[in-house]
Amino acid sequence: MAAARTKTLRADVAIAGGGPVGLTLALALARRGYSTVVADAAAPPKPGKSGADSRAYFIAYGCWRIFKALELEDALLANAEPVTSVEAEGRIGGISFLADECSEPVLGYMVESANLLPVLHNAVKAETSVTLIAPAKIESVAFGDPDAVLQLASGEVRASLVIGCDGAKSIVRKAAGLRWEGWDYDAKAISATVKLSKPHNSSARQVFLPGGPLAVLPLKGDRANLIWTERAAVADALMALDDRGFEAELAKSAGDFVPGAKLSGGRHVFPVSLRVADKFHGPRVALAGDSAHVIHPLGGQGLNLGLKDAAALVDVIAEAGRAGLDIGGPSSLEPYTRWRRTDVMSAAAAMEAFARVFSGPLPVRLVAGLAMQAAGSVREARKLFAREAGGDLGELPSLMRAG
Repeated sequence: MAAARTKTLRADVAIAGGGPVGLTLALALARRGYSTVVADAAAPPKPGKSGADSRAYFIAYGCWRIFKALELEDALLANAEPVTSVEAEGRIGGISFLADECSEPVLGYMVESANLLPVLHNAVKAETSVTLIAPAKIESVAFGDPDAVLQLASGEVRASLVIGCDGAKSIVRKAAGLRWEGWDYDAKAISATVKLSKPHNSSARQVFLPGGPLAVLPLKGDRANLIWTERAAVADALMALDDRGFEAELAKSAGDFVPGAKLSGGRHVFPVSLRVADKFHGPRVALAGDSAHVIHPLGGQGLNLGLKDAAALVDVIAEAGRAGLDIGGPSSLEPYTRWRRTDVMSAAAAMEAFARVFSGPLPVRLVAGLAMQAAGSVREARKLFAREAGGDLGELPSLMRAG
């Protein structure tokens, strides 16, 4: 159900941010019987209008189960590209693994933002327990008793719990006083869609260049989503080039890896950082997705971690509700921080190690490449990598369990 303007709305849960994590969370909560208001700064996507959005997401098979459980799979599959293998290469050596290593038909799917968001918005519109206010300007957030108040330019939303899904610069996190710990890299990542000169065969590939990793992720029609991480000054210079100049620099840096690649859409650049909130909850507040954590993009796990947050938070809220507890109370939400922050810190540490090692001196990069190659020769190691890439390790929320 959509609403353009409102004076005062009451709901069980108010969600700040209507990106993939916020909308998925709202749908999942609605299926558990909770009324939800989503306030999003962006206007809803217009049918058939993809604009210059070059973003695309790798959805690991473990997280894909969330969409399947929410009955979104069929709508998403129409424009999703399966990922059946992963290849990573260093200066010397590398590793590759197949979906078969973890007894799954695919490791996950690549879905473009221009296809993912409309599916989620359509599902929200059809869900009577969800009210979407978009575009909405959040002016302030207050956490009181018995309600938290999300103050919008058009009115206010009162709820037992406010969940921040409003990105790395989260208004909700700042209002709650939750510390944002970490650092920025001297690097930026460029996202672009390219047309390949030969079939990608549903393989996700990554090469570690001297300036940073370059990922080539398969899309429909032998296109690929390119995530090229470079030093910040170099990335800015690449963004300043016209399309032909950018293609020439791509060929110079990684021509053997993506021969003949041609741009088939716009380019988007974003800073690379490692940030994690000290807690993912507080009195009447919880954080999910980029509001709670931002990690290096080289593993393609950013959205997957956010979807895991959403699925875990649904379980925690539902458990508190079944016990007759206040779903916005700190004691009700404490299990959420314990559960999710451990997983996020583990992923962040792994990405940090890869980033440091493969941007280090040449001898270090050579040793790392050989070590990666040695690990790839062991079947059990490949199986572990495949399950990690598929988001199928650790304590899984109910929406992510195979069944």
